[in-house]
Amino acid sequence: MVKNFRGWALSDVVLEQMETSKPYPIKGMWIQTNNFLACAAGDPRRHYEAIRKLDFNVVVDLFMTPTAQAVADIVLPAGTFPEKDSVFSTGIPLNAIQKVVEVEECKSDWEINFELAKRFNPEIVHWNNVREMFTERIKPSGLTFDELRKQVWALPPKDHPSGSVPYRRYEKSLLRPDKKPGFRTPTGKIEVYSTTMESYGLDPLPYFEEPPESPVRTPELWKEFPLIMMTGRRSPVAFHSEHRQIPWLREIDPDPIVEIHPEKAQALGIEDGNWVWIEGRRGRAKRKAKLTPIVHPKMVMAPHGWWYPEKEGEDHLYGVWDVNVNQLIPMGYQSKSGFGGGPYKSMLCKIYKV
Repeated sequence: MVKNFRGWALSDVVLEQMETSKPYPIKGMWIQTNNFLACAAGDPRRHYEAIRKLDFNVVVDLFMTPTAQAVADIVLPAGTFPEKDSVFSTGIPLNAIQKVVEVEECKSDWEINFELAKRFNPEIVHWNNVREMFTERIKPSGLTFDELRKQVWALPPKDHPSGSVPYRRYEKSLLRPDKKPGFRTPTGKIEVYSTTMESYGLDPLPYFEEPPESPVRTPELWKEFPLIMMTGRRSPVAFHSEHRQIPWLREIDPDPIVEIHPEKAQALGIEDGNWVWIEGRRGRAKRKAKLTPIVHPKMVMAPHGWWYPEKEGEDHLYGVWDVNVNQLIPMGYQSKSGFGGGPYKSMLCKIYKV
């Protein structure tokens, strides 16, 4: 875990623990709103093999995904936006989300987790239902959830801390728990030299570390794989691995692409629209070439989060093993602090026509 930060375990370390059972075995996994096999996990086949060995896995999701198909013993269907009651308070105003349709066997994420929490520790779940819980969560508004539903939205009172955020909060003592002027750091200052990192016994200053594969660090490997693959560019019609099954959005972004500079493509005998393999030391992924001058000639850009919802069946897992570029990306390269993770922007590769 990242010290004094959050009660989260680092994904690289969890993977190692699933494989080694050290310091203790992990027996199962609860996977919610997470299609890691097609989306964010580096070295997805390693994740696949490790999680398949666990005793019991639950997946909660809106759709059957490669992850659900591959590892779930039970899939709990979650309610979509119009199938749930909830509140939305990221920014202002405060909004009520109101259920307008009931789909058999579907429950909202709130309801699923609420019922699970009651079974794990009923003493701390003192509400009778999620609406009562929402009422407590929005208590600063002075409204109950039912009142907010009727009102639909509410602005916070003037100068209320949950309202709009003013400029120069550090001057007005609005950032620190002790109500003193300054920033939320031990010194109250903007820290280039991090006293928090220093207290952990870590380097307090920013530093650069060469990626695990690069022309500088692995020059012999660079000769075999003379391109640098970046991933993670967003699509305006998809959110990570979501929305691939929505027809009118898929029309806008129909195929998993890789962006290549025209000069580099010409040298490789690749034309716009050709299907190509992106291959690295650990695996390869099939993509459709898109020629663009915005990518450096020594680099290629491969958007992440691709799978084929139209391809069904357990054998091929919606084509994820064909198109997932994370098969080129290793795990186990987090920094000493625990921050960071896989080198998603810097893996060496080569490209050739299918």
